[in-house]
Amino acid sequence: MARSKGVTISVKVPINWEVMTERTKQRLRQIVGRDTRVIRAYLGIIEQNENDLLTGKNRDNIDDTKLSKMTMTSQKVKSGYSQRSCVPHDFKIRFPRISQNEMAECRQTAVALYESYLKLKRNGRTVSRPTSISCVRRIPRWSFVDRTFRMVKNRTTVPTWWLDLRDSLDSVQEGRIHHDRLIIPLKMSPYHLNQMRKGETKAVKLYVDRSRKWWVTFAVRITTFQVQNENLPVAILGIDLGIEKAACSTILTPEKTRETRYFVQREKVKLIKKYDGLVSDLQREMNTRRNNNLSFDRIAERLRRMRSKRENIAREYDRVLVRKILDYISELSKKFTLYVAIGRLKNIRMLARRGNYRGRKFRGMIHS
Repeated sequence: MARSKGVTISVKVPINWEVMTERTKQRLRQIVGRDTRVIRAYLGIIEQNENDLLTGKNRDNIDDTKLSKMTMTSQKVKSGYSQRSCVPHDFKIRFPRISQNEMAECRQTAVALYESYLKLKRNGRTVSRPTSISCVRRIPRWSFVDRTFRMVKNRTTVPTWWLDLRDSLDSVQEGRIHHDRLIIPLKMSPYHLNQMRKGETKAVKLYVDRSRKWWVTFAVRITTFQVQNENLPVAILGIDLGIEKAACSTILTPEKTRETRYFVQREKVKLIKKYDGLVSDLQREMNTRRNNNLSFDRIAERLRRMRSKRENIAREYDRVLVRKILDYISELSKKFTLYVAIGRLKNIRMLARRGNYRGRKFRGMIHS
């Protein structure tokens, strides 16, 4: 994506995979697979010509223009520029089922990945080169051309919101100017809609996670203007996480401690304890069957499903908690020039080590 001084947020929306047609599913797999091959090819070209492509004061940026001249021919050029009928690596011939705009998006994605590697390396981090990572994970590209995607609302269908995406796999080979379209159903919630209404959608990315679930991420550009009133008193809001209580906040002013507030989520604590008990029972049964040389594959599968359920519950309740805390901060900002301090969780497990006479139950709560 292009650099901007504005604020950009990402909205991650699940794809309604169950109601999609088989053709659309196959198209999505082909598009993401093709983009991955193109991005990996660009990463290989960047690594081979790294010395020629590096720019910037710290030599940690990639010259996108030079990379384009190495991989893309050009017949229609502006006056004063020369045509490129032959390039060292002709990607138009190597990847015939991709349009020029999509090729540019794959190139910019590869450049961003390589620049991230260079900056981490310059900061002293031990990182692997992007081309040396041998895995089958697909690399999605950011699509930020308005003509390639748009949101469609259809009140007559069960999935109300759809993503209208450009499909150029066949149209490029056939030489057609107008590309085909893919209509992808989305599982939009009120939270997603509220986030997307905060600004303008600038880019979209489709990908599949490790559990083979498909997602679409929207990049929403927000322009925020904050005016601080210097006449308001200064205050610090300290926030710390809890165990039985989700979070605790305290307002500190130069004069005194003004207010302490607890955020309680009894339903979350109840559900988490329920699933922790189920997990303990399954683990006990699996260990018993393992010791008796019996099959425990079904129990292991249930444990894996139970883990995802517990994570989903915690994630949903945490989102609600964050929303409540943000509303509370916004309310306090009208009364104080507010600074927020968040408790640091580093070395928190040292509080629950053996020998501190807190008990086994306390250690379990801290570790979980």
